[in-house]
Amino acid sequence: MNEQFREIWRITRGLICSAITQTDVPVDSANLSPETLREIYALSAKFDLAHLIAVPLLKDKSLDQVAVAPFQSAMYRAVNRYVQMDYEISRIGEVFAREKIAYIPLKGATMRQYYPEPWMRTSCDVDILVHESDLSRAIDSLKASLSYVQTGRTAHDVSLNAGKVHLELHYDTIEGDRAAASNQVLSHIWAHASPAERCRYVLDDAMFDFYHIAHMAKHFENGGCGVRPFLDLWILNRRNPDPSGRDALLEQGGLLKFAKACDRLSEVWFGDGEADGSTDALSDFILRAGMYGSVENMVAVQKNQDGGRIRYIFKRLFMPYEKLKNVYPILQKHKWLTPVMEIHRWIKMITDGRMNRTVRELQSLKSGGGDGDIARLLCELELDGN
Repeated sequence: MNEQFREIWRITRGLICSAITQTDVPVDSANLSPETLREIYALSAKFDLAHLIAVPLLKDKSLDQVAVAPFQSAMYRAVNRYVQMDYEISRIGEVFAREKIAYIPLKGATMRQYYPEPWMRTSCDVDILVHESDLSRAIDSLKASLSYVQTGRTAHDVSLNAGKVHLELHYDTIEGDRAAASNQVLSHIWAHASPAERCRYVLDDAMFDFYHIAHMAKHFENGGCGVRPFLDLWILNRRNPDPSGRDALLEQGGLLKFAKACDRLSEVWFGDGEADGSTDALSDFILRAGMYGSVENMVAVQKNQDGGRIRYIFKRLFMPYEKLKNVYPILQKHKWLTPVMEIHRWIKMITDGRMNRTVRELQSLKSGGGDGDIARLLCELELDGN
């Protein structure tokens, strides 16, 4: 990261903190030229945080209003998105209460209550967990009562759409290797839930925080998790200053070292933490990957975890059964179809445009840039698979 980028990120962080803490974080208006504001918008929009920065900027009438306008538009979109999703969650809750289907709102649907204003925590989807035994009834009731249309299914959730709202109806919080330590903890998620009202359940603080960090780790291993989960973590750590319950679960799930590193970076970015070589390495990995991670990061991480370039290529050509069955749930009952589904995956990769991504993966494998840095980072976070 060059010095100009670091400076823009420093100012951006200050403005985010101003919005979240509802205090005036010192940012010299003279440094917020129209060009600087355009750079801040480009960076914050990349991580879906421009709407937050609108809060302090709109208070300063001395700023160039043309340059501020995109931030205001982002704020209006965020408010509108929140209103739509909140209304939809209430409708879904009514249906599930009538059908006596227990459910747990997940991710942004619950996280937003800890922000100063709920619209400040944006999300693209509505995520809700139900018991697998209730899944068919839940889908049928949503189709009949709210005109939802099913658009896909994996081994852990069903995708449903109604208008502009996308619902991920989870019936499992486990992804990938079910024997992984973190997934062993998540397999008991309902034991950490208690009834709140009617059929809605809420997770206790320890499991809520564990699930958040486990989800961060999953995205991290897929190339990056973006900035927002670190802001969430910073807020969660202030909501629950006693991390003992969370840390006990993280220890069981093999994610304590990763969580502590993320805690430190969240304090560097949004609190009063001091940066060091470890936080700088993690920060660079996250910031260069964007909101949803990058192919280059993903290849570097998975190549390291797989034990080298040749093994990585083999696993990309022949996806392991534990992952392939997530793509093709039919394999859970008919494992003998695995070769057929592998071939189908290759054909689909060619026909749906994913070949470009595959080419980028191969180019990243060839370059091997930053492999040593990634290996050291993974080892430090205990995500190297060893």
